[in-house]
Amino acid sequence: MALQQAHSHTDPADTKDCLTAPKPGCYVPAVTFFDPDTDQLCLDAQAKYSYLASTGLSWLVILGTNAETFLLTSEERMTLLGLARRSVPKGYPIIAGVSGHSTAQVLELISDAYNASANYALVLPCAYFGKQTTSAVVRSFYKEVASVSSLPIIIYNFPAVCNGLDLDANIITDIVKEAPNVIDSQSPVSQWCGGQSDFLFGGLASGSAGCIAAFGNVFPKAVIRIYELWAGGQHDEALALQKLVASAETATKAGIASTKYAAADFTAPKAGISDGVRLLKPRRPYKEPSDAVKRSIQTVMEVLHREE
Repeated sequence: MALQQAHSHTDPADTKDCLTAPKPGCYVPAVTFFDPDTDQLCLDAQAKYSYLASTGLSWLVILGTNAETFLLTSEERMTLLGLARRSVPKGYPIIAGVSGHSTAQVLELISDAYNASANYALVLPCAYFGKQTTSAVVRSFYKEVASVSSLPIIIYNFPAVCNGLDLDANIITDIVKEAPNVIDSQSPVSQWCGGQSDFLFGGLASGSAGCIAAFGNVFPKAVIRIYELWAGGQHDEALALQKLVASAETATKAGIASTKYAAADFTAPKAGISDGVRLLKPRRPYKEPSDAVKRSIQTVMEVLHREE
C-alpha cells in the first residue's frame, strides 16, 4: 500500500485506504538547546545534535513534548523544523509535533510543518479546558483537523500534559475509523508505538511497532539495540539489555530537566557539543536539576554508558 507523501495535495478524505504508519523502529523526541544567558535558541548546537540521525534511530520527532514545545514561539518552532530538515541526511524522515489548544492553532502548525518538509504531524488532543474536553469534542477535533491536513496525523496520547485526559481504546478506535488521514500512536488495543523505552520489550511482545522515547536522547544506541535484538529473535539478550535501560531511565523520570542533563552528559559530547550542560538547561522559568540529582543520574547511568 502506498503512503500519502508529505507534499502530496491529495484530498485527505481519499487517503484512508492507503495510509500506513511510519516504519517500525525507535524514534526520539529531540530536546532543544537554549543559551541560558539570552534565553534564545542555540542553533549551532541544535544543528550538531542532528547526530541522533546517525545513530540508527528510525526517525526524529521535532517539537515533541521533550522539545519544550509549548515554551516556544511560533517563529522558534518553524526555525527548529527548518533547521532539522537541513541538518539531517537527505530523505531522513521527520515527525513534527503540531499540538495546540485549538483547531485553528493546530491547522496553522500543520501548514508550517508541511512547508518545512515534515513527513507526519504528531497531535495531542485539545484539552486546555479539561472538564469541557468530552469524548465528542476530541473526536470532532481530530476529524476536522485530519479532514484538511496536508500531512498524515499521528494521535498522541499523553495525559500528563493534557489535563489528565487519557484517550482510551474506544475513543482512539472511533477516531481512526471516523477521521481520514489518522494513524494511532498509543492505543492499548492497536498500538503503533509506545511512549517510553523502559517498556519497549513488553510493547514489542504485545504487538507494538517500537517506541518514541525521550531516553533516546541519552542512550540512542542501547534503545535501538533492544529493538534489533528482539527483531532478530534474540529475546533473552533483548530482555537483559531492557533491564539495564529501564534501570537507567528511572533517573530521568522526574521530568525534562533530568532528561536534558543526562543528554548533556552522555550524548552531547558525541555530537561534538562541548558545553551541553550549559546549553541543555530547561528554558526559563524552569530550573536545572540539583547537584544531588545530577550525581544520581551519573551514577545510575554509568553501567549503561559502558555498555553503549
